[in-house]
Amino acid sequence: MSILDNVFESDSKKNKNKKSSIGQHISKKAEKFKEEFSEGFDEFGSQPYQHNGVYLAKVSDNIATIKYDGLLAKSGADDVYTVVGFGSNNHWENVQTIRMNRFGNSFHADIPTSPGKNINLVFKDSAENWDNNSGMNYTFM
Repeated sequence: MSILDNVFESDSKKNKNKKSSIGQHISKKAEKFKEEFSEGFDEFGSQPYQHNGVYLAKVSDNIATIKYDGLLAKSGADDVYTVVGFGSNNHWENVQTIRMNRFGNSFHADIPTSPGKNINLVFKDSAENWDNNSGMNYTFM
């Protein structure tokens, strides 16, 4: 049990007889925490960044597919590029810029992966507008 679990459990006990949205509050807090330190990228179905329009699916040990229908796509970008790096979100390694292909209202690209290292992503359009998850980047483990 983590420290956060103890805090939420205490809050829950205090409000035991009150009808409140504590369950929703806990879920939102846990979701925000998981989003910053993403846990995986198995399928397009349930993704930690899906509300930002970023989906990642593993294709093989060395390749993943990224689908993006986020802020830049919704703003009418004609071209979108993903900037990919590996390792710590504070110190990216082997940084590459990859042009994404447009399919309808979304953009797709196959990107390399590095087994055992985080995948860090940001997006930019041809006018140099950026989507970097409010400065936190998109990190998948």
